[in-house]
Amino acid sequence: KEVTQMVDVIKRNKRRQKFSINKLQRSIMGATREAKLGKTQGGQIAKDIAEGIYRSIRRRKSVASTELRRRALRRLESRSRAAISAWRRFERRKY
Repeated sequence: KEVTQMVDVIKRNKRRQKFSINKLQRSIMGATREAKLGKTQGGQIAKDIAEGIYRSIRRRKSVASTELRRRALRRLESRSRAAISAWRRFERRKY
């Protein structure tokens, strides 16, 4: 089930799109999967982090995508260093 909230995400190119907790969760899951964490463990980490970030921004009108990234990496740091490395490898390939 896709959950879209009223918070706008401001992308690097200045476009806006609605915040999606599921999209954030999938991004974190991709990092945990590449880090070879189990599906259950990776899924729980992704869910916890995405929900925590949403709780911290839900009353805002907008948030920069770079801030979402920073918050996700900071929270991921205490859960899985391997997933952080995987996330950064993906970013180097993407940009």
